[in-house]
Amino acid sequence: MRYFLPILLFIFSACDAPVMPLPGITGKAGELVVVMDETNWKSAAGDTIFNSLAQHVYGLPQPEPMFNVVHIKSSAFTKIFQTHRNIVHANIGKGHTKSIQLKTDVWATPQVVVEISAPTVEGFVELYNANASKVIGHILNKEEERTLKSYNAQLNTKVVKALEVKFGLKMTIPKGYNLVREEENFAWVRYETKDVTQSILIHSEPYSKENTFTSKGMIEVIDKFSSQYILGPDEKTFMSTYIDYPPRLEETSISGVYASKLTGLWNIERALMGGPFVSYAFLDPTEKTVFYIHGFVFAPGKKKRNYLRQVDAILNSTIAY
Repeated sequence: MRYFLPILLFIFSACDAPVMPLPGITGKAGELVVVMDETNWKSAAGDTIFNSLAQHVYGLPQPEPMFNVVHIKSSAFTKIFQTHRNIVHANIGKGHTKSIQLKTDVWATPQVVVEISAPTVEGFVELYNANASKVIGHILNKEEERTLKSYNAQLNTKVVKALEVKFGLKMTIPKGYNLVREEENFAWVRYETKDVTQSILIHSEPYSKENTFTSKGMIEVIDKFSSQYILGPDEKTFMSTYIDYPPRLEETSISGVYASKLTGLWNIERALMGGPFVSYAFLDPTEKTVFYIHGFVFAPGKKKRNYLRQVDAILNSTIAY
């Protein structure tokens, strides 16, 4: 009997063996792998999902896709691809019922996997089209989470504190961004290299206008403070909204409250300079002050999608006290 206890302990220890952690994700920001067999990829199913996931992003000066889509045949989906950051896995054929599953951290972390199943191509197309915005939103939200996790690990605490004191707003501002201008109700935070400039403008004013959350109302305010503080290279050159490319207005939320989101292009009047912007208008908790948080990118000759998404992630991190 004296040998029985050690044997039991060994059995229990073996059952409690630690689970191996998942590997880290692979792939660049904005990349997405679609796993689908070759026959279905060349059908309406492949066309539907590619045209949706690779559609042009609104508000960029040159065409760029929502995601850089890479097709992998089902038979080739081996471990080397299973650690990719964003995966859409399609199962089409007899034996599959209609379903969409939004998963995370299946083969790697922090990973997003969308599993779409249907018995026929027609059923797949119908199912995907009915849920396309949900699928895209799920993937974009995960991309933003990854960005903010990285930024939170390297905060510029000096700038974060300055904005909190001045506006009562807490924002995830990483190192590299600096406070380059500060006025009574305005601040300009900027990250700058020789190739790319990413900027965040913050403005507050009393909530008194009926058109505050409309496209026209937001443009009026944005152009007012940007023309005053964001000047061009020469005299009488300044930033303004490029209205020949109509900005797109959406309803969303910031800090858990209603917000209007405006996406479009900016330019420097009387100068050949411009780029994309994203802007939000929302109220403080007392509903007496409206905040405008405005992000823009200047990256001549560069693709701008990911730079703008990085700025947008910072804006979406805003918490109002």
